[in-house]
Amino acid sequence: MCYVIITSASLAWFLCSLVANMLFAVALVTPKWLVGPTQSLHSSSSPHRQSSVGIYTRCKVMQDGGFHCGRFDLDGLATDSSVYPPEWKAAMFFVSLGFSLMSLTVLLTLLTCCRQSAFGKSIHNMTACAQVVAGISVMLALFLHPMGWGAGRVQRLCGPDAEPFYPADCSIGISFYCGGIGIVLTFAAAGISLKAETSNMRSHVRRRVETGSKLVCIP
Repeated sequence: MCYVIITSASLAWFLCSLVANMLFAVALVTPKWLVGPTQSLHSSSSPHRQSSVGIYTRCKVMQDGGFHCGRFDLDGLATDSSVYPPEWKAAMFFVSLGFSLMSLTVLLTLLTCCRQSAFGKSIHNMTACAQVVAGISVMLALFLHPMGWGAGRVQRLCGPDAEPFYPADCSIGISFYCGGIGIVLTFAAAGISLKAETSNMRSHVRRRVETGSKLVCIP
């Protein structure tokens, strides 16, 4: 029988997972992990620009006063470490893994509205485990990225004093914080999944389903 169960806990679980996934996406593609010092340009349209780097993209103030944003010129893991530090390669892998897992769990949270188990296992529990792994993956990325701050690319942006976990003249950008907030929400979502499973299995919910209700909405 086809049915849909929506409870306040399952809705909170879905929204928390969705927001965490969006924050991971922002952290992955935006060039604001490290932001360089403000540079004044001779341009009336944009008098102040800041070079910045992420784990996938970067923005650079050009010598002619222009401003260019784009992806790193990546050739995989063989890319020269002076261009793309190995710690950032690892961070890129772990953020991508976390984002992929969270994207999958967002779909699974929707599936739990009409199905509670698969292959004899609770979908809620499997999804919660995947979310914990996703959170740990991005947490590793947030630890690995500062380890690469001593690279030549970072020293050119932030000054020669830059070293691992010390950005010198640079500041930590919004992308880094998005990753951190996403981690908190991911672990919160994993916890909420337990409450969502309990609410979906309550006796009055099961009675509504057994009586033939196709849509069960319970606070």
